[in-house]
Amino acid sequence: MAFTICRIQKIKSWGALARSEAHTARKVYTPNANSQIKNLEVVGNCDNLDLEMKVRNKIGSQKYRSDAVLAVEMLLSASAEYFRPNATYEGGNYDKQRLDDFVEAVVKWLDNCWGDRIVKASLHLDEITPHIHAYLVPLDERGKLNCKVLFGTRVKMYQLQDSFANAVEHLGIVRGVKGSVATHTKVKKYYAAVNQDSQLLDLERCIPQPQAQETSEAYRQRVIKLLSPQLEVINQQLRERDRQNQKLAELKQTASVSEQLRYSLEKELYSLRANHSRQNLSLSEVAYELGLNQYKQDDNPLLLVMSVNKCNFDDAVVWLRDRFGETGMTHAVSKSALTIARQIQESIFTAPTPSPNHLLVVEDYLNQKHSIPQKLLKSLQQRGLLYASTDGNAVFIARNLDGGTTGAYLYSLKNSEHEFSLHPASKRSSGWFHLSVGGANRGLIETAVLNSSPIDALKIMVRNAPHNHRTLYLTLDHENAPLPSEFLKTLANVVVAMSEKRFMSIRKILPNAIDVSKYNQQQPSY
Repeated sequence: MAFTICRIQKIKSWGALARSEAHTARKVYTPNANSQIKNLEVVGNCDNLDLEMKVRNKIGSQKYRSDAVLAVEMLLSASAEYFRPNATYEGGNYDKQRLDDFVEAVVKWLDNCWGDRIVKASLHLDEITPHIHAYLVPLDERGKLNCKVLFGTRVKMYQLQDSFANAVEHLGIVRGVKGSVATHTKVKKYYAAVNQDSQLLDLERCIPQPQAQETSEAYRQRVIKLLSPQLEVINQQLRERDRQNQKLAELKQTASVSEQLRYSLEKELYSLRANHSRQNLSLSEVAYELGLNQYKQDDNPLLLVMSVNKCNFDDAVVWLRDRFGETGMTHAVSKSALTIARQIQESIFTAPTPSPNHLLVVEDYLNQKHSIPQKLLKSLQQRGLLYASTDGNAVFIARNLDGGTTGAYLYSLKNSEHEFSLHPASKRSSGWFHLSVGGANRGLIETAVLNSSPIDALKIMVRNAPHNHRTLYLTLDHENAPLPSEFLKTLANVVVAMSEKRFMSIRKILPNAIDVSKYNQQQPSY
């Protein structure tokens, strides 16, 4: 069985990039490579620029951190069983059709997943096992140099391995077991050792004769120096063999568990199919049980029982359970509820009635009690996000990320124990109180600051002014509040200005989230 090989090496300096290219482009002597065989460029060979210029052109004039990852070197291959299925140990040989299929699949994967982020990729045929070296500039969706977004977490690395395995799966190459405890070997060490022929030590030839007047320690050090390169290769190959054996054992275990799961699912499916007719309780069955020969075809089973038996809802539910079991009863009740819901038009949120007479009181309270500037309060009123209601409450409007109004939070100026309440017509889980500022009010959002209440959002915003780039302040008023995770995953910074417990729960969903105290230490303002 052939396994995928996908390794990455992060490159953080121009010197390291030059050394990497010197090696992969064979500008320096490579002991384990056959100098008579020419490697092939499969991506990026049309502009005749060196690798450094390709990377610099892709990064452009943007500013980046001194320790930023400039490029990522990928090593993409498969175990020898794929390239030479009938001669695994005959290094340097490969089946041409299998190689062509592999290269086509890899180049297609690089283009589909990374597009023009790939500035160069070359096929190496001068070593024991064919493999591809690809260089990627880690730009995020905003075009910023941001390796963390692409490869910064264990989940991202799992996704990378899954994606590559899916791309070559049709060739009969499989992914190793996810979560395996097998150790990770760095790119250079891996292919330098595993691609070499199996080593056999000829001790008569390898161990030198002692020299005249040579001490035992000097002789010992000379033997170690002579044998170390071959022993390193042998050790790497033994470790690779152990890794493959462990993978095989894990796959066998996974196959056994999967077979048990398949058997369990088949039993459950059989049971569901057996009960399918009972789940789809028909009106005719209910009418028959009620002793009716005639009934309207558009009648509802539950309502029909209530009408004929002249009983209330609870009694009708019990009657259905006694005749058709809990499954049939559940189907009848859910169908009745669906019918009622479809007959009534979906409610549209209507915000509380504004009261200009109370507005000045609300402004003075928020300004004096919470130190929110009058200018900011006026701006919120102009944007329709804050006003006073007829009962003197401060009204904070909740919206979805598209700007549609979904509800309102009422802030009482009198009740200090329960300051915030939800307007009855609000759809709480459909939106949030949020607003974005900074970046000259244009451009894409770079930072999101998650907070616990509209008041907290405004107070934190005031403390962080001025804002160097566009920042979103979004309120999660409860631990059950929905998190717009798909949107937040696209941002460079997600800052959590809430309790440690809330921060840890959010961190499980957004591994890139950072506590506000740590973020403030990194940079003076947002």
